[in-house]
Amino acid sequence: MRDYDDDGVPYVVIERTGSGLIPFVWGALIGAAAALLLAPKSGAETQQELKERARRLRDRAEEKAGELQDTLQDAFSQGRRQVEEKYEVAKGKVQEGRERAQHAVDAGKKAARAARSELDSRLTEARGDGGESDESTAD
Repeated sequence: MRDYDDDGVPYVVIERTGSGLIPFVWGALIGAAAALLLAPKSGAETQQELKERARRLRDRAEEKAGELQDTLQDAFSQGRRQVEEKYEVAKGKVQEGRERAQHAVDAGKKAARAARSELDSRLTEARGDGGESDESTAD
């Protein structure tokens, strides 16, 4: 069944999916294989040419694999360095936080001792006993 627009004119819809690169590569490979098989050469010559092309293809694949391995190793090393740097920064911030907390605890202890000393001296003044403790008055 045909599709028609509002004016009754038929039209065709062409849908494209993907980039078309993979079908192109497959077509090129099939075409190359057909050309080799249909070429006016002897079987031995064709086999030799196929072996040579396969060897070159394998060499290129090994070269690309080596390049990929180098690239991956570089990326891994760079990522590791970044993680180590961030770890050291975080470690420093944790240590800084510990030191601040210790200073706060020390200041709190010092303030508590001062407040207690002040409280003791005020209690002594309020009693008017000149520094006698409760134990000496209990006797």
